[in-house]
Formats: sequence, structure tokens, C-alpha cells
Amino acid sequence: MQNHIEARERWLGAICYLSILVFIPMFSQNKSPFLARHCRQGFALLFVEIAAFFFLKIIEATLGMIPILGFLLVIILNLVFFLALLFVTIMGFVKAMFGEDWRVPYLDDLADRVPID
Repeated sequence: MQNHIEARERWLGAICYLSILVFIPMFSQNKSPFLARHCRQGFALLFVEIAAFFFLKIIEATLGMIPILGFLLVIILNLVFFLALLFVTIMGFVKAMFGEDWRVPYLDDLADRVPID
């Protein structure tokens, strides 16, 4: 029976990194410290994704209007943010599936401030 609980928590921990789906494990009852840690990080990642989206839209609306250079800047920034967030999402998902407690670099301080018990 213990393996079933661990597998469930691993899956819920992995779901935390799938953007808006972080709310499914956040509202589950009896979260272990493992699951609470991944919920905090998943919520912090969602916050960064939303902030990056707005940042990129502002850059696109301002600097993106520069004829060629602005277009290239917007494309490169979109690519960099997409790849960075994709990398963190995949790493968090894999670490949670293997039952490892992973601290996302640079996002860890923000994640510690999320009040999830």
C-alpha cells in the first residue's frame, strides 16, 4: 500500500510543473512535505510564466516596432524564455516522477514564499 501512496504523490508532484494544472495538487488533502515542495515550485513557475508572458508582450509592443532589429529581438527573447521555461518544466516533472526533491535554481527563493501546507 505504501508504494501506491508514493506513486500517487509522485504523479501529483509531476503535475505541479504543468502550468495551470498546479492547482489540482495544491488543493489535495494531506500533502506530504515532498508534494508541498513541488506545489510551491510549480506555483512559482506559473507566476514566472505569466510574468514572462506580459514582459514579452510589452517588449513586442515597444521595441518590436523597430523594423528589423526589433523583430529579431522579439524572436530571440521568445525563444530564450520558451526554452528556459521548457527546461525547468521538464526537469521538475522528471525529478518529481523519480521522487527527488529538486530546488529550481533562481526560483527557489520565490517558491519558499508560497504559503502551501
